Amino acid sequence: SGEHRTGSSREYPTWVFSGLMKEQPKGPFGRATAVAEGVAAAVRRRQREREPRVILHRAPGDPHLLPPGGKGHDEILDLAERMIELADEAEGTARSRRQAREEPEPD
Repeated sequence: SGEHRTGSSREYPTWVFSGLMKEQPKGPFGRATAVAEGVAAAVRRRQREREPRVILHRAPGDPHLLPPGGKGHDEILDLAERMIELADEAEGTARSRRQAREEPEPD
C-alpha cells in the first residue's frame, strides 16, 4: 500500500521493514512460547554444529561443504570413520610394541 516509513533522510516503503523484526509476544503465554522457541532454535543449532561435516577441496584453498544427505555424503563419511578406526588400531598396536620394549624383562 502507499504507507511509508522515514529512515535516515530517505523514505522506505513499509514492506522493506517487514520481516526484519518479530512482533513482541503478548501476555504470559506469548512470552513463554517465545522463550520455548528460542531454546528449541538453540538446541537445533547445537545439534547441527555436532553433525560430522564432509568438506571436499577442489583445489588448494577452495573448500566445498558436501550437504548432509547429498550424493556421496554417507559413503565418504563411512570411509572416513573406517580410516580413523584403522589409525586407532595401528596406534594401539604401535603403543603396545613400545611399552613391551620399554618394560624390563623379568629375571
